Amino acid sequence: MLKVSWKDKVKNTEVLSRMAEKEPRFYKKHCRTENGYAGHVLRGSSGLNALLIMEGKISGVKARAWTDDLKDWTELRNYSELKRTAEDRTIWNALARQPST
Repeated sequence: MLKVSWKDKVKNTEVLSRMAEKEPRFYKKHCRTENGYAGHVLRGSSGLNALLIMEGKISGVKARAWTDDLKDWTELRNYSELKRTAEDRTIWNALARQPST
């Protein structure tokens, strides 16, 4: 389509502007899917290892933490708010269906 190589290191926002789409469908679906899975992880229903990874208790090199994306999408201020909100499935599902960006 746009012939953008992964080697060019073009930011997502630049690619989206080239496509002339402000909020593409695939991005919205990606946000909903990530938020839904994050709810399972934050509630602890996906197992302890996933929660430990999300909380950063298992070391690794990350450019940007998953929790940073979740805070941006849900417009919550910190990790404890994310965790408390995920405990109420109805509120979390409402947030997961409507990402802010």
